[in-house]
Amino acid sequence: MPIHLLQIAKKLAYDAGKLALKYQQKGFSVYTKGDNPLNLVTDADRACEELIIKTIKSNFPDHSILSEESGAFEGGGEYKWIIDPIDGTSNFAHGLPLFAISIAVIHKGKPIIGVVEVPGLNETFWAQQGKGAFLNNKKIEVSKTGNIASGLFTTGFSYDRKSPRYAKNMSLFDAFYTVSHGVRRIGTAALDLCFVASGRYEGFWEYDLEPWDVAAGKIILEEAGGTVTNMDGSPFNPKLKNVLASNGILHSEMLRIIREHGGDKV
Repeated sequence: MPIHLLQIAKKLAYDAGKLALKYQQKGFSVYTKGDNPLNLVTDADRACEELIIKTIKSNFPDHSILSEESGAFEGGGEYKWIIDPIDGTSNFAHGLPLFAISIAVIHKGKPIIGVVEVPGLNETFWAQQGKGAFLNNKKIEVSKTGNIASGLFTTGFSYDRKSPRYAKNMSLFDAFYTVSHGVRRIGTAALDLCFVASGRYEGFWEYDLEPWDVAAGKIILEEAGGTVTNMDGSPFNPKLKNVLASNGILHSEMLRIIREHGGDKV
């Protein structure tokens, strides 16, 4: 596996993170996507994406790219980059430090590299296939918590508040909250997955996610010893646009709670 791809992915995420912080300090414009006033995009999202894509194209013209704001570019080669220039745009727009730059590299359909840069916390989560997962320079592992009652969990909510999945997730939030140490909602799936990977949470679930939301975090969590599936327990398929992630020990118990509340059917 080309080690330079990991180095470049980490540098791109770091540089984009520094650029995002500059925008947060100097100011930026906020727009909405389509007709949903909750789905935000900023000048910083677009600038960070441009920085990342320009570098990839200049160095790897045959690599494909899938990015949140620009969509897909088919390069014809064996490698594909999946990018979320700022995951947690609403947090970013309100000045919260909980946002991330997410970059994954896929080779022949298999994730081989994941980097999630959290500039507001000075944290870089990263993983390489078969090499483990790291936070900055320290290897990380999922928690060893073996019961739901002692766990801390996290979820996220769709921009479509009229969706049946939105109402269902409110029910799941309540179900997990009442039997655990609590449920958090920080507004960035990439960071949620990394927090499970580092043992800060025991599990995470969410509906209506796109590939760029989970691609990097998934390999980081799996390299840390965790488990990632869809919410019906099937092998993860990004086309289903939902995810269930855990420390592995609690995965079947999380599935049971989700199924009891019909969360695997919507």
